[in-house]
Amino acid sequence: MVSVRTVQWGRVARISGIGFLVLFVGWLVGGYFVVVRPHVNHPRLSDAIVILGPPEVNGRLDVARALLDRHVSSTLVISLNSPEQRRARDLCEHPPAGTNVSCFHAEPQTTRGEAEQIRRLARKHGWKSITVVTSTYHISRARMILKRCFDGRLYLVAAHRGISVWSWPYQYVYQSAGYTKAFLQPGC
Repeated sequence: MVSVRTVQWGRVARISGIGFLVLFVGWLVGGYFVVVRPHVNHPRLSDAIVILGPPEVNGRLDVARALLDRHVSSTLVISLNSPEQRRARDLCEHPPAGTNVSCFHAEPQTTRGEAEQIRRLARKHGWKSITVVTSTYHISRARMILKRCFDGRLYLVAAHRGISVWSWPYQYVYQSAGYTKAFLQPGC
């Protein structure tokens, strides 16, 4: 004979399992629109083009150079965060004619640290609009953090070269953790 307690535990286990499954599927679907297919902007004339670090990942530097060639801005700002950034460092030391290039090391080396540095630069130079280049999977979280620190018009452009199918599961988890951290650290 099955006890009432056993039946109740079975029911709790089923409801918990269904609840977990619904949350998991919701996370996968929501993550798709946040991590894989985020809202990106069409680049517009801006006071500066900013590359979030690392600048040479997923073609970020190449996307920013193309934006310079399209005259989106004549100012390029690069967040440097590792020594293996030869092309970006070379651009910092030898900017193309007619282009103002500045580079910085965020402290701390996080998206929030970059946003704080961008806020300082925007105040110093009077920027009212910036175009930010980062990897596709980073767009939504970067937008959320940058909006907290920058009051002007913000355009986010995705660099997506070289993102393998195998990196997406990692980015789902990593970006989810990053969102959690950002929610727990409100403000700029």
